Amino acid sequence: MNTIKEQSTSMSQKKNCLQLIENILEKIYDLPDGPFWIADLRNKKYSFPIMLGVGNGSYIHINPEIDGLLAQLSSSILQEYFRQHEENFSNPEWERMVKKAFGEALVGADEESISRKEAEKTLDAVVEKVKDSINEIQEREHVFGCDLCNIEDLKRLVVGPVSFEPRNAWLERIHDKGNISEIAVSRIQKIWRGETLRERVPSEDSIKEEEIIDVIGKCKFACSVRISKAGTDAGLNRALTAARLAMTVIALFWKDSSYALERIGLTYDRTEYLQKRLSFSFEGRFSYGRTWTHIPGGITELKKEEWEQIPKDLKINFPCAEEVIIYAADGQSSVTRPEIMHVFFQALLWFHEGCREKVDAMAIVKFCAVLEALSCGRKENGIFNLVNARLKINDEIGFRDKLRRIYKMGRSRTVHGTNDKLLHDWSDDRKFAEELCRLCLLSCLELASQESTLKDPHMFSVSDK
Repeated sequence: MNTIKEQSTSMSQKKNCLQLIENILEKIYDLPDGPFWIADLRNKKYSFPIMLGVGNGSYIHINPEIDGLLAQLSSSILQEYFRQHEENFSNPEWERMVKKAFGEALVGADEESISRKEAEKTLDAVVEKVKDSINEIQEREHVFGCDLCNIEDLKRLVVGPVSFEPRNAWLERIHDKGNISEIAVSRIQKIWRGETLRERVPSEDSIKEEEIIDVIGKCKFACSVRISKAGTDAGLNRALTAARLAMTVIALFWKDSSYALERIGLTYDRTEYLQKRLSFSFEGRFSYGRTWTHIPGGITELKKEEWEQIPKDLKINFPCAEEVIIYAADGQSSVTRPEIMHVFFQALLWFHEGCREKVDAMAIVKFCAVLEALSCGRKENGIFNLVNARLKINDEIGFRDKLRRIYKMGRSRTVHGTNDKLLHDWSDDRKFAEELCRLCLLSCLELASQESTLKDPHMFSVSDK
């Protein structure tokens, strides 16, 4: 029954593609000769010329109506022919790719015969050109400056496709791969030592040198993320998400994960600067102060051997955490337990956002989302069952009171705009919510790591004792 329904949907999508192409071709061939768009701009029909590339660096001008139909066509082609690539591209870059393919296919179209046969010919050409574009995409390694720690001879710390390594070690590694010249490596290392150098003659290598210096900034570490075939925008977003989740997994080793994530971070996400404040009282007194947005340099209190133990503990006790990062980087087709990974992906993402949040009440909302994800959206009672199964509650009455405060008053009323105690101090409740999330995450990750065949996230709420 499902197969028949899928075939019917597929036929409908293809028919829609053909109808759109016929419509687009008619409207393109009906465009006035000459620079019609100048009059359109003067009459304020639209604010900027819209062009469609037709290959070999050539363009034709189109109007917003045709542009809108091309956007519809890109969506229909995605659903009919490339659904397996849906998570590999952002909507704008997919639309650009289909428009490019259509423009190139347009060159071979017959202006005198706009028929279903001509539409099918154009559609086939567009699909083939899109396939070619996808096949040209290569695996990439995205790099960001990172504050991790102050140990500059630390071994490379790997969490799935994400690596944290001292900047000099990373620089030597990309040099060994042939990505940058010996001259650039030498110059970058001198600049990192504080030396001043003369400008280079502009070249591809000099651009790489400048960008590395700019991206790594003052950070002592580089965070690199391997991403399989994906569009530019989608690939960057995946890399950033994977890096943030990897830092979150590392932060779980600290009792105060918010502290860890305050010290660990990407330069992409934050810029170091002074927050300056000044206030006056009616009596004429005043106060002032300055606070750094974050302390650069990462976590400084751990020894080298303690840092190097973290990836070992991950592999032994929480290998499932690496699966989640792989899922974030390469999508659900890259893992064998997508249902479990989907839950962990959301829970870790919410935990990261909760730890980063500056407003305590908003942090509680995000921490409650962690617990809801792990309990499969079963609200307060579901969270109670999750915690009882994973951590074993001794004082049920006392725990229910605390849970009700963070879930009903802290989460639900804040989300629905009925929290009349939002100005109260929620810092203690925030600490409770964060620690509860941290312990539940660790317990669920441990269970999923021990039970490699576990695929149902509802089992997190079933006691294994």
